[in-house]
Amino acid sequence: EKLIKGAIPSRSVVIPGMRPRTFPAGEYLTPCALIIGARKESTDRKTSLNSALRDFGVSV
Repeated sequence: EKLIKGAIPSRSVVIPGMRPRTFPAGEYLTPCALIIGARKESTDRKTSLNSALRDFGVSV
């Protein structure tokens, strides 16, 4: 498990998550961003089509 603090690398696929943190008062779950992968070129092509359809008001 790799922990990156501060910024999310570009082209990352991110989902919301929770991580356990221990404090003097006990252990609590704190919200965090979970990086589950990197975007692929094929993903960019698919999302560009969706974006173009939205721009021109085409419903599918």
